[in-house]
Amino acid sequence: MSEPDSPLQSELLALCDTLLDGELGAEQHARLETLVLSDAALRRLYVEYLHENATLRLRSGQLGEVSLESIRQPFAPAPTSRSWWRHPGWLKAAAALLLASGAALWLGARAPAHVAILAEAKGTRWENSSQPTEPGSKIAPGRMRLAEGIAKLVFRSGAELSLEGPADLELIDPKLCRLHAGTLMAHVPPAGRGFTVRTAYAELIDHGTEFGIRAGEDGSASVRVLKGEVELRHTLGGRPLRLLDDQTAAVSAQSLARIDSLGGELALPRPKTGSPGEWTFTHELTTATGEGAAASVFSPGTLDHFSKELLLVKNMRSSEAYQRKALLRFDLTPLASHAIEAARLTLHFAPTGFGFTSLGVDAEFAIYGITSDSRDLWDPRTVQWKTAPAYSPDGGRVDESHAAKLATFTLPRGVVQGAFSVEDPRLTDFLRTDANRHASLVIVSETAQKNGQSVVYGFAGNHHPTLSPPTLRLKLTP
Repeated sequence: MSEPDSPLQSELLALCDTLLDGELGAEQHARLETLVLSDAALRRLYVEYLHENATLRLRSGQLGEVSLESIRQPFAPAPTSRSWWRHPGWLKAAAALLLASGAALWLGARAPAHVAILAEAKGTRWENSSQPTEPGSKIAPGRMRLAEGIAKLVFRSGAELSLEGPADLELIDPKLCRLHAGTLMAHVPPAGRGFTVRTAYAELIDHGTEFGIRAGEDGSASVRVLKGEVELRHTLGGRPLRLLDDQTAAVSAQSLARIDSLGGELALPRPKTGSPGEWTFTHELTTATGEGAAASVFSPGTLDHFSKELLLVKNMRSSEAYQRKALLRFDLTPLASHAIEAARLTLHFAPTGFGFTSLGVDAEFAIYGITSDSRDLWDPRTVQWKTAPAYSPDGGRVDESHAAKLATFTLPRGVVQGAFSVEDPRLTDFLRTDANRHASLVIVSETAQKNGQSVVYGFAGNHHPTLSPPTLRLKLTP
């Protein structure tokens, strides 16, 4: 086909390309229709261009393995001697038919247009996904399986979804997706009103809102509306459930149930690795060794969301409830005849299932050592928020008249699992000079979370079935 020889022809061909990409908007469609139906020359160009495109697609599927020379051979020119091809009435009818059908008759089984764009990926690891995983990629209908991290998707409808690994999400069209398992947060502007998320037993229809969903592998789900309104429908039918600001519902195989008193968080059914250093560690202690201990303490008003396996940490900016700190004690008495030359503390983080990871921020943690020996022998079975060593009502602080800061570390936004090791000369000095050989540590999050629904961090305590408890690796000298 020859180059366009007028601005209108260039505009027409640009609109045709947009149509063939499946991205033609309503205003563009109206403009294309005006051009085609108002001018015979443009109408002929439109029909010929779509015909050529359809022919190329058809022949590309029949080529198989052919030589480069044969591919270079031009297609035979369309016949011009047949009266039906030159007849203006036929051209007008063909153009109208193509406009009405969106070129479907010419394109046949065209590849589906993209549904969303992968706008952002933080700490992500993907599993069994045929979709592109580079930020900025266009995502077609299909499934995405995120093993770790946070991925932000912007749908063509305007809806923005933050998918939190591990999760399995199926994209269906610009206003519909299915969450097979995992957690997502959604922000839907007015233009995306009606955006729908399906789970195994329910369908959530947005009415302009921000909400979060967690779907379990058994099909159960939890829904929390942060702002706005959603409509929740069960697959079995029945009366829909409408949720407004700060309202929550649970989905089971049989029913929908509003949850009115949930407290400050929604319970939902690789951190940066420290430098390995140059030390050769020869001894190892855990909080489960000897008179070691591990526990979490919770501020008053924390009504639910506890764990027997994980030590929980959270710092809330605007709430006295749901603050959490972790306590560790290492029994150093077996090392009484040795000097500690170097020390490394390792914590094994794991998802807690409490709060939304995507609402979090880069979180800085601090490790304090208890300097008052009389406060070392706390009981993990009975210790409470106000009786914890170096108590402070602030979730991100301790009473520094009874404690000293030994180290800090940061978990980037979206990172909630993996082994994290920290080495600091202050930690080594604290262990070396501990008088009663029972070293107590307090771990807090110095970064205050803005939203009560933000993530609760957790690392393995003494009773986790698969992860190691807090561990000290030491280099000793006689």
